Amino acid sequence: MSKMKLALLGSSLILASSSTYAAEISGNVALASDYVYRGISQTDEEATIQGGFDVAAESGLYAGVWASNIAFDGSIEIDIYAGFSGEFSESLGFDIGVLHYDYPNDAGPNDSSFEEIYGSLSYKDLTLGVAYSSDFFLESGTATYIYIDYSVSLPNEFGLDFHYANQSIGDNETFGTPDYAEYSVGITRTVLDVDFSLTWYDTDLSSDDCFGGSDLCEARVVFGLSKSL
Repeated sequence: MSKMKLALLGSSLILASSSTYAAEISGNVALASDYVYRGISQTDEEATIQGGFDVAAESGLYAGVWASNIAFDGSIEIDIYAGFSGEFSESLGFDIGVLHYDYPNDAGPNDSSFEEIYGSLSYKDLTLGVAYSSDFFLESGTATYIYIDYSVSLPNEFGLDFHYANQSIGDNETFGTPDYAEYSVGITRTVLDVDFSLTWYDTDLSSDDCFGGSDLCEARVVFGLSKSL
């Protein structure tokens, strides 16, 4: 087990042990028609079930774990993360942390598991963020992910979410795609404490650019529902 993974697990246990006094534990579960990560289907365009839990302290420190089925590397992804979030003012907030993507049944010649450090600034409904990995998925070298999100409140308690991002990868041949842009537009609504979403995803990758001739990077509409526990 990597030192980064051990450190993240340790952070989660420390926060959990203090939850009775100054932290809150929450959980989440989700079902969706596809698992799309940075514009690319991770479940071969099949349905997904996902869930996790978080421990958040009053100080702004947090840690958590999240898992999903996938269509490669033994069919499971487990993410472990820890970070710190807060506000500079009522309208301006921040979030920084580290995230480990773990594929415990990885059987390929290159290690799929990797770490990223991330940070974001949010002003009202606008968020700007970046994530950096020194050794990305499949040992494809350094990678930088830059994104912008914007949310709009609509009548009848609907929400509209816009997302645009750019993913750069050091070793494109090993990863399987050139550097690319990805974007999405989604509509959301909460009914009886269940969050419903309908989201359109796309990238600027052609089929030939997508892992040697795949439709996993093409436009798709995903329906999802999730609930906090």
